[in-house]
Amino acid sequence: MQFYRIKQFYWAVQSLIKKDDFAILNKYLNSEQLNLFMKISKSERQHSIRVCKSAINYIYDKNISNIDKNKMSKCALLHDIGKSQVRINIFEKSFVVIMNKITLGSFLKYNKIKRISNYYNHPRIGAKLLRDSGEKDEEIIECIEQHHNEEIKEKSIYLKILMICDNCN
Repeated sequence: MQFYRIKQFYWAVQSLIKKDDFAILNKYLNSEQLNLFMKISKSERQHSIRVCKSAINYIYDKNISNIDKNKMSKCALLHDIGKSQVRINIFEKSFVVIMNKITLGSFLKYNKIKRISNYYNHPRIGAKLLRDSGEKDEEIIECIEQHHNEEIKEKSIYLKILMICDNCN
């Protein structure tokens, strides 16, 4: 797990969007969604693109045929748009993750700092942003809103794949 966190830190520091990444964005997002996507930090954008690519590969690797690739890609690309409302830099994020790990979740549970609270409530914020932008597909909105909720028993195939791919990127 520690190596994974170091890898995440490295990805965040060197995050650059490549030409083929713009092709993915233009293929799956409309202009309103692209506008929301571009408001998140560069490292979060790159993370979301990696999640999207992983989700598409997962669908092919597992030979899943009953899934809409466009919907899955949209879920993956937009899952962190709620982070656009509050930004914390990579050093602050690293500190919060470490403190939360050391305190077994108590750091976030009792934290009253609005920036940190909002950062960890980004799924709910993102779902609201998506609804406000005119998204009508409730399954996409649910994926954005629930992508960190491990307690959900009945998950759609889109949410399952999103959670798997988000956790490994």
